[in-house]
Amino acid sequence: MKANWKNTAVVIPIFNSEEYLSELFERIFKFFPKEHVFAVNDASMDNSENICHSKLVNLINIKENTGKGNALQEGFHAAGKSGFSFAFSIDSDLQHKPEDFAIFLKKQNEEEADLVIGKRDFSRDKMPFPRICSNATTSRIVSIFTQQKILDSQSGYRLYSLEAIKDFNFTTKRYQFETEVIIKIAKAGGMIDFVPIDTIYNGQKSHISHLRDIKNFVNIVLHEAFQDLNKKQDAKPRTENK
Repeated sequence: MKANWKNTAVVIPIFNSEEYLSELFERIFKFFPKEHVFAVNDASMDNSENICHSKLVNLINIKENTGKGNALQEGFHAAGKSGFSFAFSIDSDLQHKPEDFAIFLKKQNEEEADLVIGKRDFSRDKMPFPRICSNATTSRIVSIFTQQKILDSQSGYRLYSLEAIKDFNFTTKRYQFETEVIIKIAKAGGMIDFVPIDTIYNGQKSHISHLRDIKNFVNIVLHEAFQDLNKKQDAKPRTENK
């Protein structure tokens, strides 16, 4: 199935993003009507909720902060129930350009990919060094485990096939979700592809603890590996004692 401007939603996980939201929505509205936009407010403590209300987008309010991964899952579920077959995920801090929507759609149509990820430039003049290290480490680990070349495992700018992920049982609710979903799609035989995007940092404070999250990413891979091992053991025929 191919994504297009009519069957695709935009899911935005939001946490204390009031200074960016008005501009972000106006730029998104140049490509998608408000009915296609699902803003997931993850217990923001600023004016984010009111801005979402004023823009008349689909608003999902989460009362207790549960993390980006959970916000994305809530948004994908709501988009699927509304009849959309695909969904962009785009961060709320203007580090992703809505003007790039078209290149994701083009790539998805060419490859009929289940997941298209925006690949950033990892050079030191484009990205803070700690993020380069964590990205390189996690992308390498996930590439080895999935036996696919994963160019940017932590990029949040993506185009998802909602059909491809609807039956997965996700175990993570925070940033690690974006690694878990890559692994699950790859294990299911899905197609993952990449498009180059600009690397934009505006001095925002990162909500990611790099050492902690590298550890958590490794734990996800180990969890998936143990699941595979258990399935193989369960599948072995048992010999009866004589």
